[in-house]
Amino acid sequence: GVVGGSLYSQDAAVDSVAKLALRVLRGEPADSIPPSVLELNMNQVDWRRLRDWKISESLVPAGTLVRFREPGIWDRYKVYIVAALAAFVGQTTLIAGLLVQRRRRRRAEEELRTRQAELRTSYEQIRDLGSRLLGAQESERARIARELHDDVSQQMALLTIDLTILNRGMATGDRDKLAGEALDRAQEIAKRVHDLSHRLHPAKLRLIGLVTALQGLQQELSQPGIAIAFTHENVPPTLPPDLMLCLFRIVQEALQNAIKHSGANQLSVHLAGNPEGLTLTVADDGVGFDVKSAWGKGLGLISLGERVETAGGTFEILSTPGAGTRVEVRVPLQPPPTGAETVAV
Repeated sequence: GVVGGSLYSQDAAVDSVAKLALRVLRGEPADSIPPSVLELNMNQVDWRRLRDWKISESLVPAGTLVRFREPGIWDRYKVYIVAALAAFVGQTTLIAGLLVQRRRRRRAEEELRTRQAELRTSYEQIRDLGSRLLGAQESERARIARELHDDVSQQMALLTIDLTILNRGMATGDRDKLAGEALDRAQEIAKRVHDLSHRLHPAKLRLIGLVTALQGLQQELSQPGIAIAFTHENVPPTLPPDLMLCLFRIVQEALQNAIKHSGANQLSVHLAGNPEGLTLTVADDGVGFDVKSAWGKGLGLISLGERVETAGGTFEILSTPGAGTRVEVRVPLQPPPTGAETVAV
């Protein structure tokens, strides 16, 4: 068959005749229409022959009509292809959303399990702390009972015996001697009761101020072979009572722990004030310890941290085995509410 060329176009001839007929039908006289020579040939090729002769369609001149072209897959199934692609994209998006949702759910479940484990750990720690607090409370009650029974009660019994003997009547010299001993015993009893009361609650703190109270604590805890140095600077003239009690207890607890457990020879306490608050440092040259492993095993460290947290401050322990221990506390200067009591330092 013919591959192609400049061929007569029946469609062009019919189109030209139809245009002339429309002109006549619209009222234009046929005599007034001049004759014309029409070019009814046009470049045409047979797509089937191009394929048979393996001629690339790109070699066909521009404007050439390609006839008998078989529609491709896209032309035949365009609607189905578009619908299939839309369904594929939709399913892919849905699957991706489900995978993302699944990952988020797993992450939320893992976070929930982590939170539950933390809550269980906190609950166990709270139970353990409560148990130890009860034990410490009972131990402290037993200690106070022993002091009252072994010391104060015996002294009171001896004083009662001395007063009974004085009441029976005796020589003047013996009576004066026994009266002096009874007076000394009564004064000793009063001192023991006062010391016990002071250890339970430092009532003098409100009267003498924090600095003086810490100086008294320094003298009270000093022992042969253990030197305690206390320094202070820029401490405000007035402090809230709760803050004073907090700092006093921290120093008391830290010094007692150092004396009992550190084996230190030198202890130092430094209290400094600044516009933002107070900085307290308690250091010793003792054996030191591993802070991470020791934290939570005793009530001492926990009580110190709780006191500082209550005051709105920060608490840090710096210690390594063989290098001593340093306790650093920073608390803000919170002005007392209107009408609240302040005490002199």
